[in-house]
Amino acid sequence: MRITYPDHCGNAPKKLQLIKVYEAIVHGDQRFVLDNLADDVVLNIVGERQLQGKEGAAAALYGLTQEGLEEIRLRDVITHGNTAAVHGSLMFADGVQVEFCDVYKFGSFGKNAKLKAIDSYRIELHS
Repeated sequence: MRITYPDHCGNAPKKLQLIKVYEAIVHGDQRFVLDNLADDVVLNIVGERQLQGKEGAAAALYGLTQEGLEEIRLRDVITHGNTAAVHGSLMFADGVQVEFCDVYKFGSFGKNAKLKAIDSYRIELHS
């Protein structure tokens, strides 16, 4: 599995944190993902399901690798205060491509803040 992201993403701590979370998903580093989620995080996969708590949210994120995720292509990582958005593509082994936009709310404004809420918008492209 691999990940690509824009070169200009290295100038803000929260941008780097989010990129590292996606890298951890790709490389199977469950500990890093868990360490960056608040205990009471809410993951809302819009129109599909909502998960509460870090264990459930982490399991859903790792479920992508079980579904044959081969590559994550990050196009934009935008942060402001305690909010962020990441836009990109998920590429799967069976040829399926999912465009996504994940909107994040951090638990505080600090540079080591944990993720408190995630709204994930996903659109599967059909060829």
